[in-house]
Amino acid sequence: MNYLKFVFSGLLLFLFIGIKAQGDGKSSSFEYSCEVYEDLFGLDEALNLTLKFNIREFQKTRAEEEYHAAEMTCNANDTFQLTTPVRVKVRGIHRRDYCLMPPFWLNIRYSGIETDELMGIRRMKVVTRCRNGKSYAGYLLREYLVYKIFNLITPYSYRVRLINLKYVDTGRDNKETQDWAFLIEPDDMMAARLHARVIKEDMLAMRTVNPEVMNRLAMFQYMIGNGDYSVTGRHNLKILAMETSVPAGFVPVPYDFDYTGLVNTHYAVPNENLGTHTVRERYFLGPCRNRNCYDYVIRELEGLKDEIEALIRGFEYLEEEDRLDMIRYIESFFKSASDERFFEREISSTCR
Repeated sequence: MNYLKFVFSGLLLFLFIGIKAQGDGKSSSFEYSCEVYEDLFGLDEALNLTLKFNIREFQKTRAEEEYHAAEMTCNANDTFQLTTPVRVKVRGIHRRDYCLMPPFWLNIRYSGIETDELMGIRRMKVVTRCRNGKSYAGYLLREYLVYKIFNLITPYSYRVRLINLKYVDTGRDNKETQDWAFLIEPDDMMAARLHARVIKEDMLAMRTVNPEVMNRLAMFQYMIGNGDYSVTGRHNLKILAMETSVPAGFVPVPYDFDYTGLVNTHYAVPNENLGTHTVRERYFLGPCRNRNCYDYVIRELEGLKDEIEALIRGFEYLEEEDRLDMIRYIESFFKSASDERFFEREISSTCR
């Protein structure tokens, strides 16, 4: 009896240890899976993702507003991968029709991703390399850097995360391709970070927009050569209503920079209403203010010039030729702004 009792107790102990070890393994795996997407837009290193779906069908049906089932794998490291079900849908206007691989929505609503930061987030914008070819990889990385530059200038900006993205095309016998892409911070996440909410009004009066934020935005857009935006028409930007009293008034947050002189895509055409011949020609679209207002913003930008150029120069994924071109374009703005005739010639002559 004592022997049987001893064996039975040993079996119970063995089962207990086995169950505990299995439970601890699941717990640590679950905790790790939560950490994969933590601080998604706060880190600079590229996120390693794999998307497996029928890309052939996705490209053929780009005109339709429908989602396609996909499988997303985050390769956290050499020993851990997290695979979740997601959905993808083509988005955009010009790039939807022009690009071989158009930008898309990444819907994670039913993915089961467990992280506080993404709680309640349904979908995120993914910007892709538009077409095959070396120059298009440069366009994508240059546009990513424009977002990062604006992050240096103001917190009222979209954060982005670079993706080292592997595509697995189930419509072409699981053909694999590797490419760059980047995620744009979802509207709700950006608004929550800034203690604000996104408003939907189609038209705004400039007097309702915070003047300091607007001045900074307008000079930034001029610096990067962007004539493809409108605050009052709510084109290529979101408008925030702050939940606090500071800053007062509405706050515009821009996006979509592939038509800027700083990115300089060969398919970008200048705004036909501006009278410019290329997107490299700068045209000021901000509100008319006194000279002191814009001199103040220029001094702010001058204080960030070294940091902006260091960001571009240190971005190893972009070809050196592209980095030098971006730096030269930024420097041309500061050279022009240092001219004492700059305000009358470039700002007051075209302001709204």
